[in-house]
Amino acid sequence: MNSNEIPDSKTSKKESKSKSDTLYSTLLSSDEAWELSFNAIPDLIALIDKDFNIKKMNKAMAEFVKDHDAIDILGSKCYRIIHGTEEPPDYCPNTKLLEDEQSHVQEFHEDNLNRDFIVTVNPIFDENNQILGSVHIVHDDTERKKSEKLLEQSLKEKEMLLKEIHHRVKNNLMIISSLLNLQSRYLKDEESREIFKESQNRAKSMALIHQRLYESTDLKNIGFKEYITTLANELYRNYVKDPSRVSLELEIEDVNIDINNAIPLGLILNELITNAMKYAFPDDEKGIINVSFCKKGDKYILKVADNGKGFPKDLDYKKSDSLGLQLVTNLSYQINGEIELDRTEGTAFILTFTETTIS
Repeated sequence: MNSNEIPDSKTSKKESKSKSDTLYSTLLSSDEAWELSFNAIPDLIALIDKDFNIKKMNKAMAEFVKDHDAIDILGSKCYRIIHGTEEPPDYCPNTKLLEDEQSHVQEFHEDNLNRDFIVTVNPIFDENNQILGSVHIVHDDTERKKSEKLLEQSLKEKEMLLKEIHHRVKNNLMIISSLLNLQSRYLKDEESREIFKESQNRAKSMALIHQRLYESTDLKNIGFKEYITTLANELYRNYVKDPSRVSLELEIEDVNIDINNAIPLGLILNELITNAMKYAFPDDEKGIINVSFCKKGDKYILKVADNGKGFPKDLDYKKSDSLGLQLVTNLSYQINGEIELDRTEGTAFILTFTETTIS
């Protein structure tokens, strides 16, 4: 073929493949093939006999212990080279392997080298199934451990920041509640003072959630049993002057609620309990207020009921001028919940919702 001729592409590819196959076959059949493969592995590998002597190691291991003379390493005790000790440490996986002739995986920090390792040891047997030694595959896990510690530190810092935010929000809400209380003292008419009192309780109901989150290890969810119990009892003390006349019953399951649902749910609860305590038992009537909360399947059910005089039949609570009932209706929509009124025995508001992201 002269310099102006173009070689056939198919012939060229066949020749290239033939040369590649020949080279590959040569590598596999040569004594160097195993050595090439052995040294191509990036993890540290060493063959150790049952007396803890290093018999062979790959290139990665040799480079790792390059501070030692390569001639001195082969035949040396592995624990002297790696651990800098005169006997195997307690966590040595090779000791366990020699005892039970099983494979072992051990993760540890080596103080002598200031590195983190994951070591896998597998036994080597002769033709009579007698143990000769072991293969050690050592993965240097130091960088991953460093990243893990940095991530943990970052998460702790963010957790502390979130706790501080919840703490400050709680304090700010309590300041607002206190200011409303102080301001109400200057009001002359009872109706205006009652409005201020209701606003105080709304601020407190939100502050209580942030307090629970500040005190909790879980910054996303709140244990709602304790929250409902605390809120209901505080409202009971504020509105019921004679406990012998009106009693409070709580049937609360111990479930966690996402913070996105907890705050509107807390406000709904505040309004419903307040309404029951203020209006269900006029003229010193006696009765019971029952608050229940449970989870059935994927649905949560909150019920505030009383056996009092009953909700006015001519009043549509969804179109009421009452700020409290407007809050109940709007916040129910906010958490994608369904609220219904049962007038069968007194008054019962039943809110059903699922744990979903607020729309």
